[in-house]
Amino acid sequence: METIFLCINTRRCSRPVARGPRRDASPFPIRPFHLYVPANPDGDELMPRSPFLPPARPLTGAALGALLLAGPVVAQEAGVAEIIVTGRRDGVPAFERAYGPAVIDAATLATAPQRRLDEALRAVPGFSLFRRAGSRTANPTTQGVSLRGIGPNGAGRTLVLVDGVPVNDPFGGWVYWSRLPTSSVDKLVITRGGGAGPWGNAALAGTIRIETKQRDGVEMELAGGSDQTWLGQVALGGRVDGWHLGLSGSAFRTDGVMLVEPTRRGPIDIRADSDAYAVDGSLSRRFGSVSATAKVAGFKESRGNGTPYTRNETDATEASLRLVGDGDRVDWEAVAYWRDWSFASTFSGVNATRTAETPSLDQYDVPATAQGGILQVGFSPAAGHETDIGADLRLTEGRTRERFTFTAGRYTRLRDAGGEQRVGGLFIEHAWTGVPGLTIAAGGRLDGWRNKDGQRLETDSATGSVLRNDRYATRDGTVANGRAGIDWQMDDRLGLRAAAYTGFRLPTLNELYRPFRVGNDITEANPGLEPERMRGLEAGVRLTPGGGIIASASLFQVRLKNAVDNVVIQTTPGNNAALGVFVPAGGSLAQRRGLNRVRVWGLEADLSWQVTDTLRLGAAYLYSDSEISDPGSITALKGKQLGQSPRHSGTLDATWTPLAPLTLRVQVRAAGRQFEDSRNLGRLDRYAVGDLYAAWALNSHLEAFATAENVTGERVETGRRSDGLTNIGPERQWLVGLRVRL
Repeated sequence: METIFLCINTRRCSRPVARGPRRDASPFPIRPFHLYVPANPDGDELMPRSPFLPPARPLTGAALGALLLAGPVVAQEAGVAEIIVTGRRDGVPAFERAYGPAVIDAATLATAPQRRLDEALRAVPGFSLFRRAGSRTANPTTQGVSLRGIGPNGAGRTLVLVDGVPVNDPFGGWVYWSRLPTSSVDKLVITRGGGAGPWGNAALAGTIRIETKQRDGVEMELAGGSDQTWLGQVALGGRVDGWHLGLSGSAFRTDGVMLVEPTRRGPIDIRADSDAYAVDGSLSRRFGSVSATAKVAGFKESRGNGTPYTRNETDATEASLRLVGDGDRVDWEAVAYWRDWSFASTFSGVNATRTAETPSLDQYDVPATAQGGILQVGFSPAAGHETDIGADLRLTEGRTRERFTFTAGRYTRLRDAGGEQRVGGLFIEHAWTGVPGLTIAAGGRLDGWRNKDGQRLETDSATGSVLRNDRYATRDGTVANGRAGIDWQMDDRLGLRAAAYTGFRLPTLNELYRPFRVGNDITEANPGLEPERMRGLEAGVRLTPGGGIIASASLFQVRLKNAVDNVVIQTTPGNNAALGVFVPAGGSLAQRRGLNRVRVWGLEADLSWQVTDTLRLGAAYLYSDSEISDPGSITALKGKQLGQSPRHSGTLDATWTPLAPLTLRVQVRAAGRQFEDSRNLGRLDRYAVGDLYAAWALNSHLEAFATAENVTGERVETGRRSDGLTNIGPERQWLVGLRVRL
C-alpha cells in the first residue's frame, strides 16, 4: 500500500505532492482539517461505510464535501491518503496549529446520544454552560459557554461563530443553542485558549467555529420521546441556473421536567416546558473566483421556568452576506451581518412551603441589535510563509424595559436601562512552515472600544414621576493583545507544541445594565465594570505509537484580571441603600464585580484507540484548578475556587458497528464536585451519567435511531440557592426517530 499526500488549499500548497513514506506526517492526526482516507489498491474500504455517505469518487470538490461529512478515519500504519482543507475563519489555517484546535465532524455529531448541540458538546471535557443544565431546561441567560472551567457567570467567556458570524446574544453574550440544530453542522472547530487572535472580543477562554452544511436534495430527522418531547429538522437544497438555493427549518417542543429536588417540591412547582422554531434560507453563487452566500433566518422560543408565573420568550431575525475569494497568491473573506433579537422574562419569589409565588420582576421587553463586518485576507509573502491580516467591527445596542416592586397585586415601578457598545479591531497572523513538520506562528491585535448612552431610568408606574435617573458617562479605551506558538511534528509518532497568548472581553450590556432575580436571590448590574484581561501559557504533546492509538495532553495556565463574577454582598433581609434594592427573607443580593486576579491551571488529555475496523474507544479528561488570588474589596473570596467550575471532568466513549447497517455508541460523562458561587458555600455533588445511541440503516435513504440519556436516572444537581433549595437536571430521557435522505 502506498501513501498519497494531496493538498487541496484555497491558495498554493506549502508542501508538494509526494508519493511514498513521509516523515513530515500531519501534526494533527485527529484534527478534521486533515481527513484520512485509506488508500487500498484492492478497492476494499478499511472502515465500514454508512449507507448515508456517497459512493467513492475521485477527490473533486464534490467528493471533498462528502469526505467532510464522513469525518476523519484513523490512519493505518501501512499508509494513508491525506487531504488538507484550509480556510479563513471557518477552517484551521497554519497559524492556528500551535494553539491546539480540536474538531468534531458531522459523522461524530450524527451518532451523539444527545440530539441538542450544546448537550452533545458536553462530551468535550471543559465545555460547559454557566450551570450544569443544558438548553433543554436552562434559562437562556445561563447558556453562556465556558471552556476549561474559565467562566463564572452566564455570559461565558467563549466566542461562538456560525459560518463566520458571531452568534453570542448581542445583549447578554449567551448562546441560544436551540437555534443551532445538531444535524445542520458540517464541522465544528474548538480552540481552547489561544487568546484574542483573529476573533477578538469575547474569545477569552476560546473559540467555537461552526460551519453548516450546504445540501443538495432533502434531509429530514423526526423523533419523539419522553416527557412529550418532539424534534423535527428538515433541509432541502438544489441548483438552478448556477445558483444554489437552500431552505431549512427545525422545531422542538417538550413538556419538560421538574427543576426542584423532590423533597422540596410544592404545589407551585410545575414542569419547565419549551418550544423552539427556526427557519433559515440561503442563496449562493460563484462569480469567477468569488463565492457569495446570502442568508436570512428567523427564530422563536418560549420557555417555562418551573413555576406558573416564570416564563421567557425570544424572537429573532438575522441576515448575513459572505464573500470568499480565492486566487493563486491571495485569498480573502468578507462577512457582513445584522441581528435583531427581542427577549422577555418574568421572575417571582416563592414562599418557604412552595405553595404560592409572588411576581417580583417582569422584563417585558429586552430588545437588542447587532451589526458588524469582518474582512480577512490571506497571502504567502514568500516560500514557507503564510500571512493573514484583517479587521472587524461590531456595533451593539440593547435595553431592558421592566416592571418591578410588586405591591398590592400590581407592579408599582418601571425601569428602562441600557446603552450602546462598539468594538473594532485590526489583526495580523503569520506562520512559518519552511521546515517539514515545523510551524512557528505569531500574531497581534489592536482593538478600540466604546460604551456610550448608558442609562438607568426608574419611574412610578401610576404617576410617571421619576424616582431614579442615572446617566453614565461615555467610556472608551484601546486593548492590545498578542500571541505566539510553535508546533513541531518530530516524527510519525511524536509531536510537541507550546504557546503564549493574551486576550480580552468587554462586559456585556447585560452585565453593565440589567439586574435579574432567581427566586429570592437578586443580582444587580454594574455599569462601572472594566474589560476583562487574560494571559495564558500552554504546552502539549501528541503521541501516535501505532496500533490505532492516538493520544494527546496539554498543560495550561491562565491569569485573569477584572474577571466579572456575581459576588454576593448581602444575605440578611432588608433594604440595601447603596443599590436601592430590598432583599427578601431567605434571599440574597449579589452584584456583578470585577475580581482583581484569578488564576486557573490544569491538564487536558485525550486518548483514541481504533481497536478493530468496527470498534473505536475514546477517553478524555480535564483537570482545572481555579483560585481567586486577589478578590479586591471582597476579601472573604481570597483563595476561593471559581463557582460553577469543577476540578475534574471526563468522558468515556465507545462506538461499535457489529453489522454493516447497525451503529451502537455508549458514552459516560462525569464531573466532580463544584460550588454554586465563589463564596464556596453551596456545594453541588459529583455525578456520572451514561448515554446510549443505536441506529439501523433500513436502506440507503432511511435510517431508524434511538437514544437514551442518563440511563440510570442519576441525580444531577444543577444549582443551589441561598435558602438551601437544590435544582436538578433531567433524569432518564429517551428518543426514537427516523432520518431520511433523498
